[in-house]
Amino acid sequence: MRPEGHEDWVFVGSSIGLGYSEGSRQDGPGNLQNVFMEPASFAEYERSGRFPEKTMLALVLHESRQKESIARQGYFSGELVALEMAVKDSERFPEGWAYYSFGKDRAATAAKPRGECYPCHLEHGTDNVFVQFYPRLRNRPAN
Repeated sequence: MRPEGHEDWVFVGSSIGLGYSEGSRQDGPGNLQNVFMEPASFAEYERSGRFPEKTMLALVLHESRQKESIARQGYFSGELVALEMAVKDSERFPEGWAYYSFGKDRAATAAKPRGECYPCHLEHGTDNVFVQFYPRLRNRPAN
């Protein structure tokens, strides 16, 4: 189920147009992406340097907009493009993590097939999380 209130969770970082495959760049800066982490899991990560079971990270993608109203330079968040989630739940997923895409407005969705996200997160993440892109996560001890 799509989590409610995810934009009130702990903000851990943002990016503009971040992509993981060659040639996927589009015209303009790409989507504005904000990442939020469920507060209790963030507190445990701050304390221990580990992502506890039931950790949830929300990736909120907005279209980038510019030159509207009084804005003459820069970009700002436009319409919601998609909500994606990473969930650590070893009871439900033998590999530990599952990835979801709720799109713009889906209330529920199934986990993505293991081969879509998991291998890259395993290879390039810290406990499957790309901490290198999130200032509030990347400088923590890896226990």
